[in-house]
Amino acid sequence: MDTVEAINLLVKNWHATRRWAEELLCSSLAISSASDVLNEPFKGTHSIPGTEWTYRTHGIGVDISKPDSKGGIDFDFDKPNPDEWRLRFFMIKQYNDGKLKKSDYRQLMQDEDIWKRSYDLAIKREGA
Repeated sequence: MDTVEAINLLVKNWHATRRWAEELLCSSLAISSASDVLNEPFKGTHSIPGTEWTYRTHGIGVDISKPDSKGGIDFDFDKPNPDEWRLRFFMIKQYNDGKLKKSDYRQLMQDEDIWKRSYDLAIKREGA
């Protein structure tokens, strides 16, 4: 898999992980909409009951992860797609959690220039 294909797959995984995170918040916290986590008493940093996950609200979003920034996702409720830095952060969290094939993502992790060029190409192909 080349780096552009790896980013395209990462975007698909980001969307699936976001859906999972929203469902996790709703079912674990007994809220009707995941964005309700931005209101009291849920606002702030908390453990998700019955799981190894924690969440931290910020502005109009939430960051869900395991200890040491492993797994999970950080997203804003008003943005249906990840921006470049959020997708890179998602990649790092998934890589640290062993969810990504290291040989497919090593270059993207280690070289920000390769990340940037590959991200720009992936976005151009998607928009075309």
